[in-house]
Amino acid sequence: MNPMLVAFASLALCAAAGTSLAQDEASLRAADEAQRRAVAGNDVAAMRAMMHANYVVNAPSSRVIPREALLSLMASGGIASERFERTIERVAITGNVGVVMGRETVTPTATSESGQLFGSRALQRRYTNVFVFEGGAWRYLARHANVVPPAPAAR
Repeated sequence: MNPMLVAFASLALCAAAGTSLAQDEASLRAADEAQRRAVAGNDVAAMRAMMHANYVVNAPSSRVIPREALLSLMASGGIASERFERTIERVAITGNVGVVMGRETVTPTATSESGQLFGSRALQRRYTNVFVFEGGAWRYLARHANVVPPAPAAR
């Protein structure tokens, strides 16, 4: 069985049993990593399980994409990468809202949306992921990611 689905099923069981995850930085970092793994592994079911019904992304393609459209893009290969690494630089929790910010290195597949826009090369990106703590778990609510242009060549 898919390890991501097992993890999310465990979260759902905890919520149903009346127990919850801690609403702390460690659990928020874990939710952010689960999101990265789902995208890197093109795991549409895992993404669907973690996403809030109102999820939306301001994508590197300069488009605002709602939940179902993003899941369709994943399923069709429109979001796919050969490499996807992330470095968290800041985590903040205010009430039941968690924000994770940092940088990513992504090498999109040639046929993906980013691959067609930027080429199948390593891209440096800045990202912000927003989660809301509901029902004893962090739900993935929103994202903004943009490609950082390469530094100009020295003269």
